[in-house]
Amino acid sequence: MKVVYGVQSTGKGHLSRLLGLKPLFDRDGHELLVFITGFDEPPPYVLAALTGVRCRRFRGLSMIENGEGGVSKRGTMKAFAGGLPDLFESFWSAHTMISAFDPTLVVSDFDPITGSPFVVPGTRKVGIGNAAMLSHPDGVHPVGVRMDRFNIGVVRKLFTSGLDVELGSHFYPLDDALPPILRPEVLSAVPENHGHLVVYHAFRGLLPPVFEYARRHPDRKIIVYGNGSAHVGAPGNVRFEVNPDRFLEDLASCDAYVGTAGFQTICEAFYLGKKIVVQPIAAQYEQLWNASELEHRGVGRWFRGNLEDDLRQEIDVALHEKLVPWYRSGAQLCYERILAQVP
Repeated sequence: MKVVYGVQSTGKGHLSRLLGLKPLFDRDGHELLVFITGFDEPPPYVLAALTGVRCRRFRGLSMIENGEGGVSKRGTMKAFAGGLPDLFESFWSAHTMISAFDPTLVVSDFDPITGSPFVVPGTRKVGIGNAAMLSHPDGVHPVGVRMDRFNIGVVRKLFTSGLDVELGSHFYPLDDALPPILRPEVLSAVPENHGHLVVYHAFRGLLPPVFEYARRHPDRKIIVYGNGSAHVGAPGNVRFEVNPDRFLEDLASCDAYVGTAGFQTICEAFYLGKKIVVQPIAAQYEQLWNASELEHRGVGRWFRGNLEDDLRQEIDVALHEKLVPWYRSGAQLCYERILAQVP
């Protein structure tokens, strides 16, 4: 059948799920039309995996940093308002292209275009990802962030109001939760421990605790992704890596992952048996929720000021061994649930 797959390029997690599901669509002979929405350019390994697939790019919406490790609400709202004309134009362009493609199904991974009710209404639309889990009754919600929770609710409405059903993934098997969707390269990676730390921070305001730790441990190698070239004044044992194709190799061979609380990287690090310390982006409710859940389920630590202590954590080997088979089944289970939605 013909399938439209919409995915946003903010971060790497949504694109990684696409790479996890694509081999299954290919295996069964389905034809894909992929829409990638967002300001971030997909990394080379994603583009290479999509060779031969029809892809269309839209700019979408952006999130503005406040310089202190959080989201600037004023800056983000200003960018949102300024981007609305382009977004509405994208709705019309996508509607025209999808209508001509005449799909059986639309799959949307938190993409504002394919998740919109203005784009091919009447076509069956299935949402995937972890955003659907934010309202799960068994989730552990962070306290004191009621406004942030309200804001993410508004964003979810904007991105998913045209969907017929949402399939939610989580890093822990809550009721009705699907496992994470891991790309084949993660599933086939061989974990080792070379002793280094892998850090992923797109927000520079989150890096000072990492630099402080690096200065106290000058013999420990720390590899930072997501921040471009080296910072002035960064310790000499910190390497800023600009090639995203090297991330999985470094993650598979590290001792610990330190970074923002994005869902997909947490899942990849846990699957590979790594210590996990997260610094959630301030005012980003999904990240705060992930951090709260991660700590409660024994998957890792929420950094609150003592990175030294957090990195001395012991991995819950029994929990890891219990959940690895569930993680390995994630792409297949989600794929089956997607196809079950075909009218």
